[in-house]
Amino acid sequence: MNAKSSTTRKQPDIPSKPPLLRFTIVDLSGLAVFHRSYISEVMDELLFSGFSAAMIAFSRELGSELYGIQMEGVNYYFRTKEDFILVVGMYPRVRSSSAKRFLRLVFESINWGELEGYLNKAIYFQTEEFIENLEQIILEFQIKFKHLIS
Repeated sequence: MNAKSSTTRKQPDIPSKPPLLRFTIVDLSGLAVFHRSYISEVMDELLFSGFSAAMIAFSRELGSELYGIQMEGVNYYFRTKEDFILVVGMYPRVRSSSAKRFLRLVFESINWGELEGYLNKAIYFQTEEFIENLEQIILEFQIKFKHLIS
């Protein structure tokens, strides 16, 4: 089921100026398997996910791990596991420790054992259970840190 086509589920009340701007899960091929944006944007999701995968691949080629970058006044933080990259974009006023805590919460909410059972692992990130759980984590983060955005 495509979460965007669901009209019966009420979307949570995200603050009008959310500290978390966008969240994407990318596979290492550069395909976005999950994406949410909380601002009006002109960013191409496919281009961004490919760029994220390329940056992670490049950092690994150099023998290091990419944890964050800043572009156009947005801080992007990365966390990887197996074939997936979690990418969160936040306003600079949100501390990196808070962004890392958000990524840890999402990371821990993923049932990595169950994910292994999927032939097409990207399908896991479209399940209703995963989406509902993730949206709750995002809502709680948005509300907790909304005071950082004026």
